[in-house]
Amino acid sequence: MLGALDADDGLPGGHAPHGAHGAELADREVGARADLTAFFAFDPRIQNLTATGALDILAGQIGEQDIHEVYRRHAARLPQATPAQIFTAVQTDELFRDGALQIADHQAAGGNATYAYQFDYQPAEDAHALGATHCGELPFLFNTFDAYPDSPMLGRPTDAQRALGHTFATALTEFVTTGSVNDWLPYATATAARIRYFA
Repeated sequence: MLGALDADDGLPGGHAPHGAHGAELADREVGARADLTAFFAFDPRIQNLTATGALDILAGQIGEQDIHEVYRRHAARLPQATPAQIFTAVQTDELFRDGALQIADHQAAGGNATYAYQFDYQPAEDAHALGATHCGELPFLFNTFDAYPDSPMLGRPTDAQRALGHTFATALTEFVTTGSVNDWLPYATATAARIRYFA
């Protein structure tokens, strides 16, 4: 759950949570998904990208100075990925994950308890290569699996999925009602172990 953002110089891109140094901010829970922008790959123009085409688009969005290194880093992490999959992985980090972690860093620097999570569940049968895509955690949070019987994001709900949903919903509910989660350490800057992964 992300707080409101103001136009400010507190974070790159001119966005910062309310409060100049984070001290006035309330406790927060910040979350992301591993493949938030995978759905972009349904667009034939994205599906058919070459590495050069992906770099050209990303350079216009991120800037030419860093894009080759960013693309190379994602390609190394995803050795079997197509240029479209590397493109969407870069987009996920640039548009969502990196910003969520910047908010978590800002919050933690202000002394506010912050709980960061990444929801990485992906169906065993993933015919569309969506991975852990945008909004895929909502049926887990609200226990609405049966409302999406043919969802490519879910696959066929199993007892394990329902148990994951219960764990996820319990953690978020505990945070909302108490401001903390018993078995979850608050986020600390540059401490990947403090990000809770749900998969």
